[in-house]
Amino acid sequence: MRRYHQAFFYYPFLYCIFEAIQIFYMKNLLIIVSVLLSICACTEHSSSNNDQAPVKATVLDSLSDNKITLDLLPLSVQAEEDLKSFDDLQALRNLILTMQNSNAFYIQKYADSTDLAVGTLRENIPNDLNTNAISSRLTVLATETALLRHWSEKKMVTEDKLFEANTRLIKAYNSLVIQLNELSLAIPENIEKELLGED
Repeated sequence: MRRYHQAFFYYPFLYCIFEAIQIFYMKNLLIIVSVLLSICACTEHSSSNNDQAPVKATVLDSLSDNKITLDLLPLSVQAEEDLKSFDDLQALRNLILTMQNSNAFYIQKYADSTDLAVGTLRENIPNDLNTNAISSRLTVLATETALLRHWSEKKMVTEDKLFEANTRLIKAYNSLVIQLNELSLAIPENIEKELLGED
């Protein structure tokens, strides 16, 4: 290194060239770094804009004829008579009938009301209907209505997903109807267990 300094001392011209080369490379390095930083900043800004871009909600056709094909089970004549004054059940039946006949647009629209109706029914269930079988069916029904409401609140939900959730809801309701019909036969729970061979 000392030898190089001596050379620069004796040959000032070489020293000036060396300094010029250093300055040239330093300037180029600064330009390159500046360009890279600018590119990174632009990329980050673009990514930030993409993250903040609003997600467009799925538009469901309110005039569509598509709907599920699963039928509702009817209450027996005796169950109809026994439950005709149970307003919360009648309100739920009307909503379920609407859901069963609805396209995806109206399934999404009434999902929240159906979930609320099931919750109200569970809160106001009469003592004579508050059996283990009825309670378990109501729990399943509440789970399905909550799931349907969850999907209905999604911005990008598909028609098929709403139909799938609605089908599960109707099946859960039909299961409840079966239990209500059985209860209307006035079979004591302990005898029912014996008939079913349960311990």
